[in-house]
Amino acid sequence: MIIFKGIFSGIIATFLFDLYQYSLSYAYNIDKPKWNLVGRYFAGLKNKKFFTEKIDEELPIKNELLIGFLTHYFIGIIFGCIYILFNYIFFKDPSFFLAIIIGFVTVIGGWCVMMPFVYNIGYFASKKDERIQIMIQNLLAHFIFGVGLYAGYIIIN
Repeated sequence: MIIFKGIFSGIIATFLFDLYQYSLSYAYNIDKPKWNLVGRYFAGLKNKKFFTEKIDEELPIKNELLIGFLTHYFIGIIFGCIYILFNYIFFKDPSFFLAIIIGFVTVIGGWCVMMPFVYNIGYFASKKDERIQIMIQNLLAHFIFGVGLYAGYIIIN
């Protein structure tokens, strides 16, 4: 039951994360996440390619968008399971505070893995002039992810 609740909570959180990102793209013309590039990167890991220079200039691979979305949702599910497990161990009721903490912890993955290794824009977007804006957008999106973890647990509980 914990696994099912974790999967559900992770999917809800990731969906809200995506909905938020796409609404920003639609409303303010802010770049939406490029899940095809994430798929291209993760597919390249099987060839032991851990670093990319200009992933957007590399040849597309078959089903890279699907691979990117599946990876994105799989990671969301992992954090959903962690959230549910921690709730079962430490709390009687779903903890909003824990959900927000986990949401903010997940942003470290973007800043310290995705940005330098996938997008080649440096740790914490250090190679971009608009790095502060990027980091604030990431914090807000991952806050939404945390809210989604909590909402998913409330719905399924």
